[in-house]
Amino acid sequence: MQRRLSILAGALAALVAASTLAEPPADMPRRKPGLWEMKTTLVELGGLTQMLQMCVGPNTDDILYQRGGKQGGCEQQTWRREGERSTFSAVCRIEGSLANLRGSFTGDFTTRYSGELYSTYNPPLQGMASMTMRQDSRWLGECQPGQKPGDIVRQGVGGIDLDAMMKGMQRR
Repeated sequence: MQRRLSILAGALAALVAASTLAEPPADMPRRKPGLWEMKTTLVELGGLTQMLQMCVGPNTDDILYQRGGKQGGCEQQTWRREGERSTFSAVCRIEGSLANLRGSFTGDFTTRYSGELYSTYNPPLQGMASMTMRQDSRWLGECQPGQKPGDIVRQGVGGIDLDAMMKGMQRR
């Protein structure tokens, strides 16, 4: 189960951070600063659901995008926005597999957003040839006292310092 959860982490990292460009594309949605609750469901794993909360600052999405580009292994990436719908596609290397990702997200990104990310892997990644991830997110308000942008609290795990985690990935 833990190995399969790393697939989720890889897909999420590719989704929010995959690029070889220095600047995020203009069409990439940016969340309103504050505390966001994100519910992620993996369809192929029997609807396995994870809940997490993330403190988002004014530049969090841009920073994740820029840092992810350094180790994301993505050759192609596009965002297109039409009203409240944003579509995403990328071709990335994740754990030795070539991943083709495409997703569609709706919402205003100030109070809510939801969407679906579909990924295929060649060769299969940890035994999975494809994965469908659904995400529903809502803005809860200001970050909690003591939280800084990028801090994540995952249900059943506790706090994760995303900034420190991303810096640690750069050293590998």
